[in-house]
Amino acid sequence: MPRLKDVRAVVRTECVEDLVQALRDAEVPRFYVSHVHVLGAGIDPRSARRSPDEGAAYTEKAQVEFLCPADRADDLVELIRERACTGHRGDGVVIVSDVTDVVSVRTGEHDRIALL
Repeated sequence: MPRLKDVRAVVRTECVEDLVQALRDAEVPRFYVSHVHVLGAGIDPRSARRSPDEGAAYTEKAQVEFLCPADRADDLVELIRERACTGHRGDGVVIVSDVTDVVSVRTGEHDRIALL
């Protein structure tokens, strides 16, 4: 059974500040925030943009990603939903995957200790 989960949430950019604070309060030790463009199903038509670089309508979103103990994943997904839900189309998605290993580049430590 996997000990760690990879949680990736694509959310509205206006929700990121509150979500990041909630993750800090929940003592998630390390997470990453990236700017992403979402294309296809699920974009909010009210905030869609067109760009020749994208080749289609897109919406600007943020991706928040972190690793967590498997037994905390459900609670953290619910935290994300609470902080990122506006009730409108385009609120985003949360993807949870099993992690088979994580290794600290500096120390070579594996699993949870590698995240510290």
